[in-house]
Amino acid sequence: MAREITFEFLGQCFTFRSELPEEDIKEVLNYLERKKQEIESYKKVPTYKLAIWLLMQVAYDYIQTKKEKEKLESLLKGQIVKVEKFLKEQSLLLG
Repeated sequence: MAREITFEFLGQCFTFRSELPEEDIKEVLNYLERKKQEIESYKKVPTYKLAIWLLMQVAYDYIQTKKEKEKLESLLKGQIVKVEKFLKEQSLLLG
């Protein structure tokens, strides 16, 4: 069931409807707030530049996470192949 979510960010009030769990929404907003504070601690920038910078940071974090996920999936697939090979060899030795 979609519910209305209202929050303030970068001096603006936003309202949208979402079916996401409240905990997930809070996590996203906290993540954005931390990123915003990181940027603001580095340099004071106009709101529109801060918004673009945040967008770039979130996109970068997403791409890095995606690369890490793909790397882990590849490693896991390699380990599965090794385990399958080991189990086949063991069953041949036992049988």
